[in-house]
Amino acid sequence: MEFTKLLPDTTDFRELIDNNCIYVDKTAEISQFAVKKGPFFISRPRRFGKSTLINTLHELFAHGIEKFKGLEIEPLWDDKTYKVVHLDFSKFKDVPSSSSFNKDFMDSLRFSLQRAGIEPTKEQVDFPAKLLEKSIENEDDGAVVLLVDEYDAPLTAVLNDSNEFEDRRKILSNFYLTVKSFDGKFRFIFVTGVTYYSHTSIFSAFNNLKDLTLDLRYGALLGYTSEELELYFGEYIDNAVEVLNKKYHTERYSHDVVVSELKRNYDGYSFDEECMHHVYNPWSIVNFFDAPVRGFIPYWVSSGCATPTFLVNYLKQGLKKYNVDELQSLPSIDSTVNKVSDKLYPVIDKIADIDLFAILYQAGYFCIKGVNRKIFQIGIPNLEVKQAYSEILLRLLTNNNDVQEKFSTSLYDVLCENNLNKLKDIFNCFIKELSYETVKNFNEACFRDVLKLAMLTFNVTASTEVIGAFGRADITAEAGDYLYVFELKVTDNSKDIDTKLTEAKEQIIKNKYARRLTDKTVVPVALVLENNSKSKEKTDAPVCEIVALEKV
Repeated sequence: MEFTKLLPDTTDFRELIDNNCIYVDKTAEISQFAVKKGPFFISRPRRFGKSTLINTLHELFAHGIEKFKGLEIEPLWDDKTYKVVHLDFSKFKDVPSSSSFNKDFMDSLRFSLQRAGIEPTKEQVDFPAKLLEKSIENEDDGAVVLLVDEYDAPLTAVLNDSNEFEDRRKILSNFYLTVKSFDGKFRFIFVTGVTYYSHTSIFSAFNNLKDLTLDLRYGALLGYTSEELELYFGEYIDNAVEVLNKKYHTERYSHDVVVSELKRNYDGYSFDEECMHHVYNPWSIVNFFDAPVRGFIPYWVSSGCATPTFLVNYLKQGLKKYNVDELQSLPSIDSTVNKVSDKLYPVIDKIADIDLFAILYQAGYFCIKGVNRKIFQIGIPNLEVKQAYSEILLRLLTNNNDVQEKFSTSLYDVLCENNLNKLKDIFNCFIKELSYETVKNFNEACFRDVLKLAMLTFNVTASTEVIGAFGRADITAEAGDYLYVFELKVTDNSKDIDTKLTEAKEQIIKNKYARRLTDKTVVPVALVLENNSKSKEKTDAPVCEIVALEKV
């Protein structure tokens, strides 16, 4: 299929325009703050277009309106050009020490100054702050623009090393202090990041910092809205319809069906303080349209954004802090959590004080689902993120980093084959991976959620407490041509197995769980799990095991 415009394959604005790539026009919103001085800051998860935004600002201030013909900002912009100092901290975040970081920072700043047309000082200087000071002190007032992308990347990379974190923080803080002291030299300042270390004194110099992160006016500045998806990617949606129908030898995919699947997998993000705007993950959307034959797979996960080391470590710490009841509720990924807005950008006096849910929110796992005054209801935005979060939780619950690789293919395949005997064996192999400490206090709801986590992680679409015609099934799961409806019962007494199995079957029949609006074959399944973790009797039997699994 021939396309009018190519998919974006770079974050460089000039290259997007010159190569006839799709550029989702956000320039009207950009013009609202670019006419001002700043400093401005915005936080968004990885792969959400921050670098494209920074590069757009770079082009606008360095070269003017030339490349913006036909865009919304064209009639709105009449400013001159400036010397643009553009720093991208993601390029040198993974260095072994603060001295290495300081050197790489110096080298990057020196290069950025030269690129901007500013001659770096020839004086011997030891820190980026001094290099900046000596290099711009003779520049005209208002002649320089400073753009900083992923400012927090060097800090996030060492969150678990308090000494290294503090050393890097001092280097960055001194740099921004210098920026503030030479405030008159700057026409415009803009900073992006994933996290917001508001009280680590990094930005303490910027007492006038304008934070756009929760600003309603810029809720759709990053990411794609539903309207933008249709406007800019309409022909790619139609191509996906053709490709998917051909692949699966069906006609069930239409324009609306593809959009619905895109929404289910990649939409649902809201970042503004009124939860008014909702956007798709741009990285996932572009990757899907690049190869729709692959289906609706989790692209954000595969980009390396979904399992950052710092987040895994913080989840481990967070799990240790929870009491039994809280721990049991943590895997319930369909639930939401209420947080005061200030808690999402908390005061950070020590690294250990960073709130678990603030990290989950800032990393992109949770987003705003609703707002009641200053209380934010946060939850997981979509299926893609559910799978990513499920994988992390399973690794923590099993203490096994290979759990996904161990079961992914077999679990999905047996569900596609409708092989319930093998399914029982695979479930039990997985349950055996759960540590004793994990399951000893688990109730029925916890085991339900863990089984759902397993299926989500292993690329099976699964949900809990799904409303049917007359009741709520414990778990529903889709794989291939089948829709499974599971009713789970748990017992700690082997004598009750038959009774529990009968109860599960009767509940399925009574509540008509098999009645589903679907074109798939519905398979109602009753299962019983025996949990002996609290038994006082010595036994060689497994601590936890699915002892019965039958189709109804």
